[in-house]
Amino acid sequence: MVNLKELAKFFSGITAWESIAHLFFLLSGSPPITIIGITLTPTINIIQVIVPAIVSVILAYYAWLRK
Repeated sequence: MVNLKELAKFFSGITAWESIAHLFFLLSGSPPITIIGITLTPTINIIQVIVPAIVSVILAYYAWLRK
């Protein structure tokens, strides 16, 4: 049986990494970047920093703090 708290911990780490990677792209001044036909603009990068960070915090709260 799958333990949902352990799964939340795993996905919290993945979403945190996604946020950090896009923050790196944004701060390095590299946008816009086109990868496989998808263009990452500064606006999309900002969204990709904020949304995964919020999701990561919610998942971390569920996984570690919620009783």
